[in-house]
Amino acid sequence: MVILIPWKPVVIVWLSLAAMLWVGYVGSSLLEGKNPFSMDLPHSHYLHAHCTSSHGSSRNKSIPE
Repeated sequence: MVILIPWKPVVIVWLSLAAMLWVGYVGSSLLEGKNPFSMDLPHSHYLHAHCTSSHGSSRNKSIPE
């Protein structure tokens, strides 16, 4: 016995759920002030703060000038 499944309603429900998740993600990212389409590196805030804290000092401090 073959069970026939109407695929069109199943696909419509799955696509609507996926669309609601995507809209929720983009909306929450925008509310937090983040760009939802950029790659978020795990330690990007630390690296940015670390790189900008030197303020143009010499790159290699072990070699005196």
